[in-house]
This record gives sequence, structure tokens and C-alpha cells, in this order.
Amino acid sequence: MICSLGLNTRVPYHFLFYSLAFGGSAFYSFIVSPLVFKKLPREEFSNLQNKVFPTYFQGQIIAPVILALTQPLAFCPFTLGVLGISSIGGALNYFWLLPVCQKIKEQRNQLVADKADVGADGEPTEEFKTLSKQFGKYHGISTLVNMVSILSLAVYGVGLAKGLTKLTI
Repeated sequence: MICSLGLNTRVPYHFLFYSLAFGGSAFYSFIVSPLVFKKLPREEFSNLQNKVFPTYFQGQIIAPVILALTQPLAFCPFTLGVLGISSIGGALNYFWLLPVCQKIKEQRNQLVADKADVGADGEPTEEFKTLSKQFGKYHGISTLVNMVSILSLAVYGVGLAKGLTKLTI
């Protein structure tokens, strides 16, 4: 299933770029975001994520394309497929899920600004609950898509490592 590896000078640069793409995605998703979520107030956390996510998702779109174009493995539909899955995941998040989540957050923030998020009984209004439920749904989908993108890069990395072990000097 893994294609043969030919000796070329792109290997170290490709491997370093792969390490940056996979490591950066995994580190941000599994270490930085949960840590910052626990340490910052919700509004500050949300503002940070709003600034980071566009660049993060653009990286998820572009990095697999660069990896595909510079891969040291001979043409292989398997490796191109897993890189394609990763890039499509970034595109789904950037072009569809990010704007939807941002719009819902803006609507919720407007309710808070208008003091229409809480009813006279001190409970969240139905509109606020509906928006929160929608946000949770789309955020969950975005998280799942992000996981698929990162896992597909991991699968590519396993294939890359297997190909590199076949390299003879």
C-alpha cells in the first residue's frame, strides 16, 4: 500500500514541513486550546480563537497541498488521498463551519448586549438556548472535522515513515 521512496534531496525538507504541519495542528488542538480554555475567561478565549482559527484552518488547507506536491514518495493514490482528506477538512472548517459559528456567536453576543439573553425569571431565554444549541452542534461538527484532518495527517506520517525506512543510502 505504501509506495516506494526514491532518493532525493527533498526528503529532509518535506519531513520538517510535515513535522511542523502535524505537530502544530496536534499541539494547538490537544494542548493549547484546552489549556487556554481553562485559564482565560470565556469572552477572552472566544476572542483568541476568533483570531487564531482563520490562520489555523488556512494552514490545514495549504499544508497538505504542499506536502502532496513535494512528497518524496513515488506517486501514490493512498498518500494523496489522505492528504486530500486533511485539506478538505481545513476547507470545510474555513469556508463553512467557521462563518456559521461566528454568525451564531455574534447573534448570542447581541442578545447579551441587549440584555435579552436572560428572562425575568433569571433563566436563559428560548432564543439564547436555541442559539447555544446551534453553536454546540456546529462547533461539534467543526471539532470532528478537525480531528479527521489531524488523523489523516497522522496516517500520512505513518506511510511516510514506512517509506523512509525503505530508503537505503
